[in-house]
Amino acid sequence: MSEELAIEALLEFLNACEAGIVAARQRIKAVKIGQGDISADFNKLFWETKQGTKGEYQQTSKRSTNNSDVFQALQRKLRENNGFWQHQGFKYWFHRQDRDVIDRRKIQA
Repeated sequence: MSEELAIEALLEFLNACEAGIVAARQRIKAVKIGQGDISADFNKLFWETKQGTKGEYQQTSKRSTNNSDVFQALQRKLRENNGFWQHQGFKYWFHRQDRDVIDRRKIQA
């Protein structure tokens, strides 16, 4: 095997390793967020205040958050919990069963 061919093979191998590392990091990040990692701060999402029959609540959507990782993590949590979930002083639910729109209301103490 010539030196040039060996270098080419080594570079291809290193490129494949680098691509694998990037993919692994993305999957680890997604799993951590999906498991309720502290980095999934749902307060950072854009929340619009609305008025409903039971009083004020807040709403966010896939569109208003540009389908961010944090929005996807919240969507995943709601799907895992049949559309309703309580977390850090808030009740979360899908707006009229629309999985692209999420509502929340503070839990009254």
